[in-house]
Amino acid sequence: MNRPGAVLAGAMLFATGLWGQAAGEGYRPAGVTKGGDIVFPADSAVTGLVTLDVRVDNTGAVQNVTVIRDLPPLTAAAQEALKNWQFGPAVKGGRMEAGDVRVQVVFNPFNPGGTGIPGGNEPAATDADGNDLDFQPAQVTSAAYATYPENTVASGTVILQLNVGSDGTVNGARVFRGSGPLAGAATRTAKGWQFTPATYKGTAVTSVVPVAFVFANPAQGTQ
Repeated sequence: MNRPGAVLAGAMLFATGLWGQAAGEGYRPAGVTKGGDIVFPADSAVTGLVTLDVRVDNTGAVQNVTVIRDLPPLTAAAQEALKNWQFGPAVKGGRMEAGDVRVQVVFNPFNPGGTGIPGGNEPAATDADGNDLDFQPAQVTSAAYATYPENTVASGTVILQLNVGSDGTVNGARVFRGSGPLAGAATRTAKGWQFTPATYKGTAVTSVVPVAFVFANPAQGTQ
């Protein structure tokens, strides 16, 4: 049984609409409510896209973080950071329940030169027994790195929530964490990403996709 405090906190977050959009039949997927910095591994020459599924319980507490797209040594840095993020649970018929959140983490080089990000097919989200879940998150089919604004020496993490339509196009991007020129660069780039849309019981639906851009320190020299 949920604790009264947990129920009240979940109800308040649900009312603000922070963690997602209804997917149909009174269902709202789990999602991010608060994110933090992700450390770009020092002296790493590797850049690219890491994809993780975060399983949360009916209070939003993290149960495990599963690797969907692996890119050592960046994967471990993303996994460790997401364990400390905060999440909202899935909501079905007004009742909070366990769910999965698929988070895309871009380790962005200082000088990407407008190149795309190598990707690959993402597997379906499954339960502990390997069965496909009713809600399947949107999957990245085309992505690009953000270009650092001119004369910018900033670094750090920008977290976006992308509104992805039932046709897979990005209809909007909200800066969830971060500010300044890096947030603008991440937003402009992410609006051009393309997805296979999320589905609920086999029907394409709109969804919110959390994307973190981890900008390397220019002094690291990642290219």
